[in-house]
Amino acid sequence: MTCRPVAACAAALALAALAMTGVGVARAAPASAGLSDASAMPAILGGIDVASDTDGFHATRLQAGGLYPYVSYFDYAGVALQATRYSQAGWDREASGVLGLWRSQDPHSLVSIDAKAGVVQVAGHTRAIGDATWSLRPATDTGVELMAAGDLVETQKAIERGIAYGLFAASVEHTFAERITAIGFVGWQPFTDGNDRTQLRARLIWQAVPAWGLNTELRWRQYRSSKDDVGGAYFNPDRYRQWVGALSMRRHIGSWTLSGALGAGRETIDGNDRHPVRMAELRAEGALSGNLRLVAYATYNRSTGYVDAPDYSYRQAGFTLIRAF
Repeated sequence: MTCRPVAACAAALALAALAMTGVGVARAAPASAGLSDASAMPAILGGIDVASDTDGFHATRLQAGGLYPYVSYFDYAGVALQATRYSQAGWDREASGVLGLWRSQDPHSLVSIDAKAGVVQVAGHTRAIGDATWSLRPATDTGVELMAAGDLVETQKAIERGIAYGLFAASVEHTFAERITAIGFVGWQPFTDGNDRTQLRARLIWQAVPAWGLNTELRWRQYRSSKDDVGGAYFNPDRYRQWVGALSMRRHIGSWTLSGALGAGRETIDGNDRHPVRMAELRAEGALSGNLRLVAYATYNRSTGYVDAPDYSYRQAGFTLIRAF
């Protein structure tokens, strides 16, 4: 069963390779279009990600690496080392890994590839991690994304057992009447313990105030699990469904892009167990100077993820710095 997350990593690299060859798809001009080869330079990156939940689980991840060639934030390749420390009520575990990074996207449409793929070691297990997104725009009002991902299931029992998951998915978005966009998503999520889930998601977005980048959204998702008993390693209902209404924003201010969202809704577990859902997201990315770029983010999510606990919530924040030379 351990081959499944490895397959997620392999699929990520395959998506990247397919995007590079441009088989069957007219590839968008790269982010470096118009720049000479001399504009490519080396760069270093460093980042930290901190997460915690109401169950007392904490995760701190450090990442550092080098990029070459680095043309821009949307056009680079490189390698990064990653170290994560998990802890909860006197228990702790370390996980270390390495990732290959490749991004080659149009900075406006984000068409083409954004990928990272590698392996991590935890509790005597080697697991594939990473994610890759290949974006296309077959028409000006229609976008398609193919995705592959893999990571560890972050609970104490799951980490001790080396349980990981993969995700293979596709999404389609279409804009109607200029200000209304619908997005549909279908995915398959296999776990190394033999469980798997069928994921369905949808989003309806109305550009309420285009000049301010202000939108209203209706988000829906559901999944079904194939396995009843996962030994208490993580929350695993037979059926899960969630609805969220959100107010979102995305604005460009100078060289910076700011985005965020606030939402509320309800989740339904196995058809009858209902709980409120709350979410908040904030992200900022831009240039601190000509050769220094910052990406910072923070999220809050009150909904049931991999832990079934009363009033469960999950918090995450982090940043990445890239310095070109």
